Amino acid sequence: MKKILMVLAPKMFRDLEYLVPKAFIEKKGYRVMTVSTEYISTGKFGFEVEHSATIEDFQHIEFDGMLFVGWLGSLELSKSNTLKAMTKDYLDNGKLVASICAAPRLLIDWELVNGRKITGNNWDNNFDNLAKSAGAVPINEDVVIDWNLVTANGPESVEAFSNALLEVLK
Repeated sequence: MKKILMVLAPKMFRDLEYLVPKAFIEKKGYRVMTVSTEYISTGKFGFEVEHSATIEDFQHIEFDGMLFVGWLGSLELSKSNTLKAMTKDYLDNGKLVASICAAPRLLIDWELVNGRKITGNNWDNNFDNLAKSAGAVPINEDVVIDWNLVTANGPESVEAFSNALLEVLK
């Protein structure tokens, strides 16, 4: 059985970007574990998720992929060296790494997208500049798949994002 690690910000993750991919993944029979830097995450609209452990406890557990849930709270995760190292390891080893909305900016901040095609939310009209400065190729589409990296621009693309995740996991 495939195992996917969903990474949430402790506060202000996008509820829909958590609930829909999780439902799609579980419907396929895959196991989903959620994690954050704290034991409880609260979404933009108040949805709460309790985690059995923090990211530090999951750093040595093997998953088939990891998914970063978006919205502005996800930007706080850029401070986690553990998440940065895990993400780099997953990308380097061909495992799924997915992020939606604001979360692709984590990959940009961590300088893990050099030469990769990506998309993300452009609420500040700066996404393309940030992506290019990190060596990425910004693509103005709802969902972009670049080998084992799946990025999406926001809640309006959550179903297409979820389907893309399942495609990469095949």
